[in-house]
Amino acid sequence: MLNPFDAWPSRHISQRGSMIRLLPYIMLLGLVFAVDKEGKAKTKFTVTGTVIGKDGEGVKKVKLTVYDEIGKKINSGKTNKDGEFKFKKMKAGTYRIIGEHKKEGEVEIDFSLSRKDIDLKLEFEPEEITPVPQAVDQTPTESNLTLLPQQRKTVDDQKLKFDDLFFEYESNLKALETEVDSLKSVVKSYQKGQTMPNVSREILDLIKIPESQHRVELQNGTVVSGELLQESDSTVTLRTQIGTLVLKKEMVVRMNEMERPGPKVVFLGDPFIDYYPDRQIFSGRIQNIGQVRADFVRVVGNLFDQTTQNTGMDSVFVKGSRIAYDSNVVADTALEPGQAASYTLTVHIEKGQKPQYHTMDIHWNETK
Repeated sequence: MLNPFDAWPSRHISQRGSMIRLLPYIMLLGLVFAVDKEGKAKTKFTVTGTVIGKDGEGVKKVKLTVYDEIGKKINSGKTNKDGEFKFKKMKAGTYRIIGEHKKEGEVEIDFSLSRKDIDLKLEFEPEEITPVPQAVDQTPTESNLTLLPQQRKTVDDQKLKFDDLFFEYESNLKALETEVDSLKSVVKSYQKGQTMPNVSREILDLIKIPESQHRVELQNGTVVSGELLQESDSTVTLRTQIGTLVLKKEMVVRMNEMERPGPKVVFLGDPFIDYYPDRQIFSGRIQNIGQVRADFVRVVGNLFDQTTQNTGMDSVFVKGSRIAYDSNVVADTALEPGQAASYTLTVHIEKGQKPQYHTMDIHWNETK
């Protein structure tokens, strides 16, 4: 009769070999399940967090904005009463949250999403408290006592006494007098040769003086005056007394316009107007604020209707200084520099017209 236990070793060995042959399949099956589980990993994430104020408590109504790594706005929202916030369905990537609050200021934080949801904490930096300086004992001690450097004794400058001289002047006095006399004669002859030439007024009138000049200051301190001919982005062209100069703008510090002194007559306030059906009477004062006398000063008034059509015009000479001109004309209509005068101008209205506004002008001449 066969022993039933005699067959056990062979069956055990056979099952062991079968397990060894199935091991690769089991590992492959586990890898498939693992890949399948990874493939179904989360693609949308939830970002939660809290905004903490400077006092350590949650801040409500903080405006939050989410930007991606290229600065594009992704999402926005506000914190609740406890300072908490939540953004759902966020994709994987790198982001930045910026929080803004009227009182607390601005705060930001960077974060990344890859495998799981995250919880953030944004904190406003507390205000720095300046420490109150404490009084320091200024009593000098052996440790903090600083010795002052010893001053060197100054030696009085060696000066000559009143009786001590460099040389005996008595023997050279005659020679010094001779040299002074010779210098005086040289100066007199030089002054005699430097006489002012007589130039007639006709020649002076032929000299062309520009109406306005420009004063140009350069970086090296040079000042150039002349008439501005042309100005470009890089150069300035001036006509001066020595010729035409072209200056680079990079060398120009400043450039100012200088006007030639002349008369300038202005109104002293608005005129007083008397309105009548057929005329308007203007009265007031004018003054010459220029540096040169103004001749034949005349006030001109114009009336216009609402269509800008002229409805009346007239002028009047003011009563000023009496001047006898080279042309044998004598007139009292000149104003010296600083002189003021009154005027009364009557402008008649054309028949059937209704003036709505007026203009006032001052005309004058400059006579040499």
